[in-house]
Amino acid sequence: MISDFYLNYRKQYFLKLKSNIDIVFAGDSHVECALNDSLIPNTINIAHSGEAYMYTYVKLKTLLKYNPQIKTIFLSFSPYKLDKKMEDLWLFNDEFVIEKNKSLNYLLTWQERKLIFENNPKIYLEGIRDYTISNFTAIIKSYLLKKLINFGGYKFLVRDELQENISKNDTARHNHFEKGIYQLKYLVLISELCHQKSVKLILIDTPKYKTFKTDKNITLYWDSVSKITRFDSVLDVSRMFYPDSYYGDVTHLNYKGAEVFSKYLKEKIYSH
Repeated sequence: MISDFYLNYRKQYFLKLKSNIDIVFAGDSHVECALNDSLIPNTINIAHSGEAYMYTYVKLKTLLKYNPQIKTIFLSFSPYKLDKKMEDLWLFNDEFVIEKNKSLNYLLTWQERKLIFENNPKIYLEGIRDYTISNFTAIIKSYLLKKLINFGGYKFLVRDELQENISKNDTARHNHFEKGIYQLKYLVLISELCHQKSVKLILIDTPKYKTFKTDKNITLYWDSVSKITRFDSVLDVSRMFYPDSYYGDVTHLNYKGAEVFSKYLKEKIYSH
């Protein structure tokens, strides 16, 4: 599409970060809600709710191309994100096909577009009008705004659903685990990209409420996956428990929790 072509031409202007930004927080809603980049110097949060690793990969690939100053990436991770149910939801569900491609279709290769089309052709084609309008809007904004456009960011979460989650016993993820294909594929591609660019990759599992559980089969699968994935370290703080008032629900920190956790991470990053 013409709009894709022109937006790709303009991306070198609106995807250029300030020269002091050398740390990126990326991934899905757990990082989106947990890390307030305004409280951590030299960082930017590009995470977005329900973001499959395929979309994170194309975002990071482009950012690293235009921002050689980036030295570290914190990537949202929990073993259950490799489950096929999660993969099918984030990549092929009607809502996510429309939402993600509306913002990021121009960054996808033909192979990636083909993957989505083959799994949900009706919705992908129906969304072309929305993609095109969004692209032209982004093009206009690229002349007016000096910041990332449609790339995610910190979410000030005011949600208060923790007790509701607990009462529904919504505290476990994927008791019937099935290995996904594309989540793992793009996690490996992200790790290889960071290795090629000499960028430190840190997988981060953000704080979850104390009743949250992950099926043991998922954890065992991750043990095998970790042996083929290049990353510098895993920061697993999922068991870092906070007061109930700091959670928006069982798996997300609200703005109060994000403030405390962001300050914790700031100290961890800059304590050396």
